Amino acid sequence: MRTHRTPATVSRRTALAGLGAGSLSLIAHPALAQKATDMATHPLVGTWISGTGPNDLGLNHWDADGSVTLQSSTAPVEVDGVLTYNDSVLGVWEPTSERGGHVTFTWVTRDATDAMLNSTTVDGYPIVSEDGMSNIDDGTQVVITIRDPSGAVTQELTGVPRVVGVRVLPGKPGYEEVLALIAAQPAATPVASTPTS
Repeated sequence: MRTHRTPATVSRRTALAGLGAGSLSLIAHPALAQKATDMATHPLVGTWISGTGPNDLGLNHWDADGSVTLQSSTAPVEVDGVLTYNDSVLGVWEPTSERGGHVTFTWVTRDATDAMLNSTTVDGYPIVSEDGMSNIDDGTQVVITIRDPSGAVTQELTGVPRVVGVRVLPGKPGYEEVLALIAAQPAATPVASTPTS
């Protein structure tokens, strides 16, 4: 069996190159290192099953690096006689308090020829329960922004229905728990829709 031998000494240049630019920037900026530490221990980090109702559940993963990946539907939807498809939903987040966060995620909607029809951006503000096993965004601060292909805002929605989530654990996907939380919440309806064009 062959083994790889590591040299007994490593030059300063090699050691610094191994750290990479990102690591060096954290060392040079203690505030960034502290923020990364705060995010790593924040209760939003992990995988959740979330939604507003039984037909609206999806998985989402909040990473300690500030990225968010959300499950999205790949099924085509007919809008005004045109089949549309949504790209993957990706986003970023940051802590706003010990248990709260601000998330911004977006996706592009395309027609059957892959032409962009619009993009949708959502800003949400979930808060994790004290036990760390569920979260809720009451919808009062949420803003959904729709833009045309040129980037011009065509509509903003506020006052959207609340979203609840349950932490996914090994052997416990959270379906029953999230459905029970949804059933326990009073129904909410969108408050305002502001066309901007």
